[in-house]
Amino acid sequence: MYSRKRLQLTRLAVGGVLQPLTGVLAGLDVPTPQPQGHIIIPGDDPDHQFQAPGATDVRGICPTLNALANHGYISRDGITSFAEAANAVQTGYGFGYGLSVFLSALGLLAGGDLITGKYSIGGADSRVPNTIGPTLGLDKHGVFEIDGSITREDVHFGNNANFLLQRWEEYVNISNQYDGQFGAATQAYDNGLRYDYSRETNPEFLAGVAWFAVSHAERVFVYEGLANGTATGAGDANFANIGPFFLNETFPPEWFRRGVPFSLAGAFGEAAALFLANPRELGGNEGLGNFVPLDTNITSLTPAELGCFVLENFLDLAPNQIQPTVVNNLDTFSGFVKGTVAPFFIDDGYFNCNVTTFIEPSASAGVNQTGSQSSSGSPVNGAYPGIGVIAPDSEPS
Repeated sequence: MYSRKRLQLTRLAVGGVLQPLTGVLAGLDVPTPQPQGHIIIPGDDPDHQFQAPGATDVRGICPTLNALANHGYISRDGITSFAEAANAVQTGYGFGYGLSVFLSALGLLAGGDLITGKYSIGGADSRVPNTIGPTLGLDKHGVFEIDGSITREDVHFGNNANFLLQRWEEYVNISNQYDGQFGAATQAYDNGLRYDYSRETNPEFLAGVAWFAVSHAERVFVYEGLANGTATGAGDANFANIGPFFLNETFPPEWFRRGVPFSLAGAFGEAAALFLANPRELGGNEGLGNFVPLDTNITSLTPAELGCFVLENFLDLAPNQIQPTVVNNLDTFSGFVKGTVAPFFIDDGYFNCNVTTFIEPSASAGVNQTGSQSSSGSPVNGAYPGIGVIAPDSEPS
């Protein structure tokens, strides 16, 4: 049974290009590989010059997506789609096809409409249909929006979308200790500070799988995606190149995207290295001074095993839309995961994961209508249900 399923999944990816989906997802636009190379962004392209967002335009917690919207690489109103965002990340930042598909697919699963492929890069918006359930956008807490972020406040204390200048200044001061570079050393040090502060002050602080994946990946993307690129990859991650993305959400002058696409495997490998450079314990607070650890040790996992671990648990947390009617919509969710995310994680892709364990979210996974995370992502009586490590190629239980 497992071999047949793997073969079926393999056939969904031909030459690394996703094939059209079937059934209710047949009309969903699928990302395509975009031309890569070391070019100036946006240069003098009249379609992609900076425009500040208007009164009805949506912007969210991610400066990279906000910059893409401000330059018209995705819709300037901030309502994007699975295919549009994946293609834009390739074009704007030089991310590889697999990584771009993976990120946009998780964004759609986290806060968008699975049938139309639309999602808001900010909060819930009436321009995104609620075809099979609530569409709360990427600002929804617990998936892409996490505690201990680089420049945003924890949701427990108020508005998690507001940019905190004090945090930015602390971030810059740390970079000045490392030759003015926002590289791996700066990111590891700052991430530890953000974790420690949130754990000490936020009684609802959560450092689960989403925290592990997002807090490290977003920092890797700073120096691999926002640095002024070279023909051989990412380049200078100094203030002049990184600052405009955070402060003005725009591409800097004379800014070149990286010349070599940044891959999905590379992202997981560097995120793992960043974590190991300054590791912190996974778990969450049940009130101040009562931290409940997550019962797993990820420090011993290989990058490939970490990839499978993140995929399994992210897919348990992410599918916001299907939770209210999980039975009716499980086939839709499973079909999307099989056709878009899974092909990059089977044995002819970047990793060798047993994807048959990833296509059904656990019964405990879900969010309520306000976007608060339920038991799958927060401690309940000292336990974290649904969290575990699946070793690559292990048989499903």
